[in-house]
Amino acid sequence: MISMGARADLTGAARYEYIRGKEEELAHRLIIKSKMNSSLGPFGVFIEGFGEFETNEDQAFIRRSPSRGYLQEAYFEFKKDSFYVRVGRQALRWSESWSLPSLDVWTGRRWNRLFFDPLADQLTHSTGISFSYTTENTSLDLVGIGELAETFYPIPIPEVENEKNSSFGGRFKWNVGGFGLSAMSAQVLRKNHYGVSGNYAFDSAVPKIEIGYVDDTTPGLTVKRDQMFSTLGCDLFLGNWVVLPQVTYFQVNSVLGTEYQTSFYASAQWNPDRHDVQVLFFQNPQSKEAFMSASYGYNVTDYFTASGFVQNYAGQEGLYKFYEEITGGLVVGLRLELTGNLAF
Repeated sequence: MISMGARADLTGAARYEYIRGKEEELAHRLIIKSKMNSSLGPFGVFIEGFGEFETNEDQAFIRRSPSRGYLQEAYFEFKKDSFYVRVGRQALRWSESWSLPSLDVWTGRRWNRLFFDPLADQLTHSTGISFSYTTENTSLDLVGIGELAETFYPIPIPEVENEKNSSFGGRFKWNVGGFGLSAMSAQVLRKNHYGVSGNYAFDSAVPKIEIGYVDDTTPGLTVKRDQMFSTLGCDLFLGNWVVLPQVTYFQVNSVLGTEYQTSFYASAQWNPDRHDVQVLFFQNPQSKEAFMSASYGYNVTDYFTASGFVQNYAGQEGLYKFYEEITGGLVVGLRLELTGNLAF
């Protein structure tokens, strides 16, 4: 028997940010967010979006981040017992990893926003249909995508015409003797993605591994673009601390040949009572890229949070080089956020 009880939650937030680089103002903006989650029996609707209003138009032009609205997610859902289906724009994150490359094949990035935003606002999501069936120890996910998530850059990139903008894939997960294991396969544009991941949950630590391979089937390639990566990490829960170290070994292909690089990532969060301290570090010694961020926030009330952050960008090539040129390397920011919730 299906219950037809109705429920709706509406959440809104306004976030003000002032961000300054080493020599000049980088952003002076207001971000308005809203989220609705409504259900009637087995049927549900979820919508989330935000709008950005930037007063520093020169910097917005440099970073290709104009004032505009963003629809993060918008989907219809049918859920009954262990089965659900979702249709629309939705988050599909199958990765055990916190940095790229990973098995997060349907998520785009707002690289043009640098790393000013919280992680959830940095991501973009694909539009399509997903099915999921879950039992006590296993789950099966099937996905068909009609519109892939868009990725935004702070620099012009060549446009690809007549590119197939669809995708499909599946994942199987199972628990065996305390281990969480998964295997996935997906076709994205002209690339076939294959991957496996595993973890084991101790009381205060979850070690994990993720391995992926990409088979590029684009015809007429002059450079072999198959790729592989492997990631080792661990989620540590130490009292009020959550620490996430990770190392990734991956293949990079170019006209100069194939090379292998290693990236290091670590983040830590401490949030007792109303305090929130976050620290993040990333480094790739081969490409000479590095990023550091530290922030402190305080929940003045249940609805108002004030925080400040400092960041540093360094790079001799690629995006991090542009980030350092745009920011001057060192960045400081002030963030004030007001939230509210209505349930009925």
